[in-house]
Amino acid sequence: MKIHTSILHIKITFLRIACQKLQVLLFLFLFLMINICAQAQKGKKIELMHANTMKFDRSKGDDVKKLIGDVQLEHSGAYLNCDSAFLFQRDSVEAFGHVYIQQGDTLHLYGDYLNYSASTKLAELRNHVKLLDKETTLTTDILDFDLERDLGYYRNSGYIVNGENHISSIAGTFYSKQNLFRFQDSVVVTNPKYVIYSDTMKYHTETEIVTFFGPTEIIADSNYIYCENGWYDMKNDVSRFSGNAFLKNKGQEISGDSLYYDRTLGIGEAYKNVVLYDSSQKLILKGNLGFFQEKPEKSMLTDSALFIQILNEKDSLFLHADTLRSKMDITNTYKTLSAYYNVKMYSNDLQGFCDSLAYSFADSVIRFFGTPFIWSDANQLSADSIELYTRNRQPDRLEMYGSSFIISKEDTAYFNQIKGKTMTGYFRKGEIYKFNISGNGQSIYFAKEEEKTVGVNFAESSDIVLYLKNKKIERIKFLNQPDMKLIPKEQITQDKIKLEGFVWRQKERPKSVVDIFR
Repeated sequence: MKIHTSILHIKITFLRIACQKLQVLLFLFLFLMINICAQAQKGKKIELMHANTMKFDRSKGDDVKKLIGDVQLEHSGAYLNCDSAFLFQRDSVEAFGHVYIQQGDTLHLYGDYLNYSASTKLAELRNHVKLLDKETTLTTDILDFDLERDLGYYRNSGYIVNGENHISSIAGTFYSKQNLFRFQDSVVVTNPKYVIYSDTMKYHTETEIVTFFGPTEIIADSNYIYCENGWYDMKNDVSRFSGNAFLKNKGQEISGDSLYYDRTLGIGEAYKNVVLYDSSQKLILKGNLGFFQEKPEKSMLTDSALFIQILNEKDSLFLHADTLRSKMDITNTYKTLSAYYNVKMYSNDLQGFCDSLAYSFADSVIRFFGTPFIWSDANQLSADSIELYTRNRQPDRLEMYGSSFIISKEDTAYFNQIKGKTMTGYFRKGEIYKFNISGNGQSIYFAKEEEKTVGVNFAESSDIVLYLKNKKIERIKFLNQPDMKLIPKEQITQDKIKLEGFVWRQKERPKSVVDIFR
């Protein structure tokens, strides 16, 4: 019984070994057949389909056929027509005159001369070369086309027509299956709406989307665009640009890390390090998120928004807010700048903050709203609203409405103060030299002798004129009979040296451009 079991075990072992060997042989057979098929496909010969005349030309080598008249050849699904050709042992062909290659339903190649290899399936076309693929036409003098990989390339200038788009470049590669061109060196795209100049560019012939690599200019009648990376959907007229990107139209220029632009609607968006420069008004808007519209012209910036107006060679006005908006008036002549929420401003002569602000370039007036505070030299100015009138971008006069208040610090303990319903301040060379106070005028002024405080004057009058010199109060003139009293220094008490509504906000005064962001 044990002997029979051992014999059975040996038979099973031999059977397993035989099966394994059979699997190996089958694998080798399949591998060999695949390889033979591949070699057979790769080594497929060029077939002669027609020629008016055929003869052997021994001067070209053994088994070289010279074909003349209505020559028709076929290789791996590609069909060749020409006037005459040399067929080299069915491995390669040299064709002349009216060369035409058709592969598939869409690809058509033309030229005066062709050198074609069956092993590489590379067609080298020369002189008056034309490629037709669906709605795209390429013309050049030297084109190499790989029929195996469906790609062609030229290196000595080419010209492409695709719908309204005409494209030229020194070098180019066409990927037929992907409907994609890659252009290099002196690329020019001509469209009825604009012209594009680029260093390197991809173009999809079906979607008409252009992708830029390297310095690129887009020039149109209404604007100019520069970028170093980006794309343009020429079918829908929308685009995105990056890499030192900027857009310029009329007297305005906008730049950012990334720009989006819809040419049809005339609108765009800008992202990160956005700068909008208006050369006509000499103003700059900055932020990290921007929106602009061409007609009617308007723009919006937010996220670290900053407004800069160049006042003169030595000074500029810097203004920060949560949001800045700029738009043209209904006559399309003058701009209005609006700043919303947490507005702060700084210049050498004026500093301040308010809730919101409007700057009208029609009358050159800056209007402050939401209990604004403005500092001019040593004077703190506040009211329900304030209007700053400018002339040639310089302050001319200041109108203060409702609960108007002027405060200047006399020393560590005392403050000169004037309040009234309305006030008008007048500037000379950037400094306030006079104030007219109208309605319920009140003042507290500390009298001095030899730079020492000797007392405090309390006065009430409906109309007051305040004169300043060297940035300090020089004298006060009461136009109507005032109610006045002088309290000697020894009798001054803290509860009587501040007018109602007094608030000193010097700590919130911006002392530099950096401060307006705090």
